[in-house]
Amino acid sequence: MTRFFLFALSFLAVVVGSQAANITWDPEKGYQSDEVELSGLLPEEVQKVLDWMNQGRKAEENGNLRTALKKYKRVQKKFPKSQYAPEAVLRTANIQMGRNKIDQAFESYYLLAFVYPNYGSFNATVGEMYKIAVARLETYRDKIFWVFPGFLNRDRAIKYFERIIYIAPYSDYAPLSLMNIAGAHAKKKSEALTIFALDRLITNYPKSFLTPDAYIQLAETHADLVRGPYYDQGNTEDAITYFEDFLIQFPENKNVNLAEDGLADSKNIMALSKLKIADYYFHKRSNYHAAKVLYNEAITIAPKSKSADFARGKLTQIASIEAKKDEVELAEAEREEPSLEDMEQKARKRAKRKVLGIF
Repeated sequence: MTRFFLFALSFLAVVVGSQAANITWDPEKGYQSDEVELSGLLPEEVQKVLDWMNQGRKAEENGNLRTALKKYKRVQKKFPKSQYAPEAVLRTANIQMGRNKIDQAFESYYLLAFVYPNYGSFNATVGEMYKIAVARLETYRDKIFWVFPGFLNRDRAIKYFERIIYIAPYSDYAPLSLMNIAGAHAKKKSEALTIFALDRLITNYPKSFLTPDAYIQLAETHADLVRGPYYDQGNTEDAITYFEDFLIQFPENKNVNLAEDGLADSKNIMALSKLKIADYYFHKRSNYHAAKVLYNEAITIAPKSKSADFARGKLTQIASIEAKKDEVELAEAEREEPSLEDMEQKARKRAKRKVLGIF
């Protein structure tokens, strides 16, 4: 279904009005409504819609689902402004779900929620869409040659979750969808997209019950991207930030111990990285000032770590080297300083020196 068609249907729904018709079904009397048809259709068109709906519902109850779908489709396509159009969409979605045609069912539920949001329960409709998206992510597999189960289609599941967020951004299903999107990308080893989904969750839904878990997953995802102390530590810094934010915002959460352990590990990695860089300046460049700065940073980041103990030892070595260097320089300076006798001798030679009678 094209975007243009959805836009046209949404426009028609606005024209019809915001109130949904009160429609009932009786096996003997057929469909009935206690509201006046305000779609602007001619009486014979209204009767045609009603006939199609009754024929479709009877065919559905008799198990002739193909006929039922054809009748409902006629109502949707030819008379989308009719008060029975959303009922036809709903019946179509339910039939497709019963036939395990979940993709077709999702499209029908999406059409119902997008074009006729006031028909029935909007939240229930979005809930059905969410169930289909979860099934696409976790259990539902397309058939190969209509017999053998294929692979999970996580890409389609992600698209379904994104459409749920688009159509119901303020519902409880929106943060749930983002968490599922993050999980799907994590299974696909797409760390950047995983981080993006989790960041959207904590930014757009800071009060969601899923937000603490999102912080933990963000921190762990960044920590998993760290390749070691010899590489760039941008991800380590991000992991530390998210672990610390979690501990500040959710001090009573059940995952506090997990966050504390993760924070300690990340700080140890960061301190070890500072230590390795400091060793380079110390041993390879003899740049003691830079080495001291980095050793002190390692101590500040993780004061109780082995890296911090090692850094303290290195600082002691540097202090000893600098002290010896100062002693040598002082001794050299003292040796180079002329004695009083040398100064007097130079003065006598200068007094005897004459150049053209000018001292």
